[in-house]
Formats: sequence, structure tokens, C-alpha cells
Amino acid sequence: MTDPDPLFFTPVPHRRRPRGWTAEAQRAFIAMLAQCGVIAHAARSVGLSPRSAYHLRQKAGAESFAAAWDWALEMGLDESRDRALALARQKRVRPMMRRGQRIGTRTDTDLRLLYAAMRTIGAEQSGQRAAMLHRRRIDLREILGQLLDAGPFGPDEWALLRPALATAIGAADG
Repeated sequence: MTDPDPLFFTPVPHRRRPRGWTAEAQRAFIAMLAQCGVIAHAARSVGLSPRSAYHLRQKAGAESFAAAWDWALEMGLDESRDRALALARQKRVRPMMRRGQRIGTRTDTDLRLLYAAMRTIGAEQSGQRAAMLHRRRIDLREILGQLLDAGPFGPDEWALLRPALATAIGAADG
């Protein structure tokens, strides 16, 4: 059995508005989030505000959208790191100017991109990325899925599971 596409989701039901969170806007937002990993940029790319995106995520029936959001954010962070590493490997050619005249070119590496890539690699190695809120929610969904597959549980089993679940849910809530 193959895993379903993590970005496939059921759009949040909404009232018909010409410029709002339509199903197409929601899909475009998730697709852009998977590319860039920045919620504000993804929301603005579909002509809506980041605040309205967070509001949509909290609506009833948005569970599928929220799960796709978390996976898209994870994929976007990976994509951004890979793009920064690729760009840092390339040499940048900049013109050298003197008194308004071009006198030559300078070839160097964009160190800002290299530092950004190093920060993301460091966050992965130190465990900071695993502690990010979206990563905790993804892990919690996986735990709950495993519990559903293993269930049903009797009262004694639930008594044993309840403290671990409370800890996991508390960690995912931040």
C-alpha cells in the first residue's frame, strides 16, 4: 500500500466570495507553502493575508487543510535549504564601478545564503527543527493513526495510554 500524498487535502468549506479562501486559493496556498516554507509569502501569493490563513486553519472542518499545511511547511523548509545550498555553491558575478563607469567584475560567494543554509543544517542536527510546532503536530497525527490501527482498547489499556497521550498533546500544543 502506498502512502497518500501529504498535500492532498479536503478544502475547508466556505461561503461563496469572489476574493476569499476558495478551494483553488487553498490548493495554491498549500502548493506555494511547499515551495517556499514561509506562511506569509504563500498567503500573499494568493492575494490573502497570513492572518486570514491562520483563521481558516482554526475553522471547523479544517483538519485536512491543517495537516496539509504542516506537511507543506516541512517540505518548504527542505526546499528552501536545498535552494540556499545550491545558490551558495554558485559564484556571483558583480560589476565593479568607479565614478559611474564599469571597470571590471568581482566574483564571490553570497555568504548570506551560505549562513542561512548552515543555520538550517545546524537546526536539524541540534534537534531544534524536530521541536518545531508543525513537526510535533505531524508526529502526533502519526501516533494517533497508529493507535487507531491498534485499537479498540479496554478501560485498563486507556488508563495506561492516557498519561502518554496527554504529554504528546501538550507537547504538540506548544
